[in-house]
Amino acid sequence: SVNNYFYYLDRIKKLFTYLNDLRKHILKKYVYTINHKRIAINYLYFSMLTGLSGAALATMIRLELAHPGSPFFKGDSLRYLQVVTAHGLIMVFFVVVPILFGGFANFLIPYHVGSKDVAYPRLNSIGFWIQPCGYILLAK
Repeated sequence: SVNNYFYYLDRIKKLFTYLNDLRKHILKKYVYTINHKRIAINYLYFSMLTGLSGAALATMIRLELAHPGSPFFKGDSLRYLQVVTAHGLIMVFFVVVPILFGGFANFLIPYHVGSKDVAYPRLNSIGFWIQPCGYILLAK
């Protein structure tokens, strides 16, 4: 009936309005933030995500060492060396360094020096968003 049609149309409109408001909230809260604590949490989440990809590469390396000629590399030594290099770069520059200098430093140092915020919060935010761009370039 026509009433059911308009009822469902209204429900769909409310759903899309809610999803749009949620998108705006997430963008404002996580992407456009200049809060040093939120940026530190972003660094920690990013490090966990890239740590998973580094762990996957480590698993591929270990499987190749356990069973030479595994289906991952099919005897291609150049591919194996590329994976070893990518694993090292990811674990150092996208896991350890962001956790120490991005996550813990952003979270703790402003409190230790008695400041409410970092000196250049927008530069701090841009510094975080350069990290995923670098990871994408490395992962290609």
